[in-house]
Amino acid sequence: MKVVLKMKALEPISVGYESIGIETLLYSLPVIGEDGKPIDVPVLPGNSLRGVLRDQMALQFLEDVISNAKNNNKDVKAHIGTLLSLFSGGILAGKDNEQSKVEPNIIKNIMEQYVYLLLPLSIMGVAIKKIIIPGKLKVGIGYPLTEETKSLLKDLGVLQNDKEVPSLLKDIVHSVLITRKDDTSKVMQLKELLNEIQGEPKEVKPEDSAIQQRLYRQVVIPGTVFYSYVEDVIPMSDEEWGLVIKTLKRLSNVGGRVAGGLGKVKIEIVGVSEEEQKKFIQAYDNYISNSNNLKKILNALKTDPNSYFVKEDKEEQQEEE
Repeated sequence: MKVVLKMKALEPISVGYESIGIETLLYSLPVIGEDGKPIDVPVLPGNSLRGVLRDQMALQFLEDVISNAKNNNKDVKAHIGTLLSLFSGGILAGKDNEQSKVEPNIIKNIMEQYVYLLLPLSIMGVAIKKIIIPGKLKVGIGYPLTEETKSLLKDLGVLQNDKEVPSLLKDIVHSVLITRKDDTSKVMQLKELLNEIQGEPKEVKPEDSAIQQRLYRQVVIPGTVFYSYVEDVIPMSDEEWGLVIKTLKRLSNVGGRVAGGLGKVKIEIVGVSEEEQKKFIQAYDNYISNSNNLKKILNALKTDPNSYFVKEDKEEQQEEE
């Protein structure tokens, strides 16, 4: 299944690529235009969107598990290794040739007792010590709707409304000023509120430090529309799609400098009716609320993912000795 994402920038959007002097440039890709010539197009990289989606999916899943656990008077405990797996995709460790040595029964146990239960891992993939479990979901690059990219978006199958009026590429890129100033005087004024301020400013900052920094960052202006998509490269269950759609509905920021007032977007799910979306979300909610599933999920959350390899690691140590 393929879900098209229409993302309208409500604030300036900036995915930084490199800095030249005091300006951070936008992440851009060359695209062949209809005239056969390449043009640089500012994009939302699929990997960047995937990272945001993974974080928000992990939060959504944990919030739903915690809510259902409270309704059943159960405590929620989580191992740090599992949290890292949910939010960062895990950590691959071991020698290059060790993945082929992993016993099939270990992989079977990991999948059945851990990955399949923790839906974000099943959907987005995870690295657990010596093995990489691929994700099922592909996240496409987000291209802006412009005169120069309109035909590309049609070919990708994400632009379905010919009545939309695109902008010119040159009109959607701008630079914003970002300032950083020396707040020493402001901090020292707190003497009137505090009994004592220990230390002197010169102890924590160089004497030649700048009083004020003026930096520039390229952005895509508010009002610009981006199109992307997500699709399953490995077939996903209804409950997995329910978690994906529920997560997409909570996404509201992309790109960098979000805390500084950039990145807010309005996301519209295209190509999947509201009725279908509700069906998928209901399947997910039913899965989480099922008492048997919840018990297994709570057990998986508190499991150290490396514990599946304990016996194997001991055998390797004995061989080395």
